[in-house]
Amino acid sequence: MADSPTAVRTAGAPTRRKLFKHPGRVAVVAIALLVVFNLGIVLLNQSDSTPSGPAALPADIEAVSPAPNELTGLVDTVTVDLADRYSGVLVIDGVEIPEDELDRVVGIQQVSFRPGPDKAISRFRAGVNDVVVKYWNGRVQDRPAKPFSYSWQFRASA
Repeated sequence: MADSPTAVRTAGAPTRRKLFKHPGRVAVVAIALLVVFNLGIVLLNQSDSTPSGPAALPADIEAVSPAPNELTGLVDTVTVDLADRYSGVLVIDGVEIPEDELDRVVGIQQVSFRPGPDKAISRFRAGVNDVVVKYWNGRVQDRPAKPFSYSWQFRASA
């Protein structure tokens, strides 16, 4: 057996090790990583990248407060800022707020209501509250039978 090629080794020569002990496993891991990488590229390429902010208000309405789906207290001011040529009223949770309970800022056409004692709404109900602003072109007294409207919701909590 001394003549067999495996038995003959020169003293001090280093033995060569395999690069991979299990080349089949390395190939499987490399393929799996390649698949995951490609899947990530495809998903990122098809993802929705549009800005996700609040829905745009109609051109006739400059601002509303509280903002849609915003969390507020049970006694907070609801305000709508209309374009300068409009007048309007607020309907909150199905109750149209009487004119004498609305706060109006003439000139910038801002209409507000804050609940309180001896008012149509003493406080907002806990949970979701609906607001509708009915608005029209002209003065408060010139209200048409079917005004424009915009609605949104906010949440109230104690």
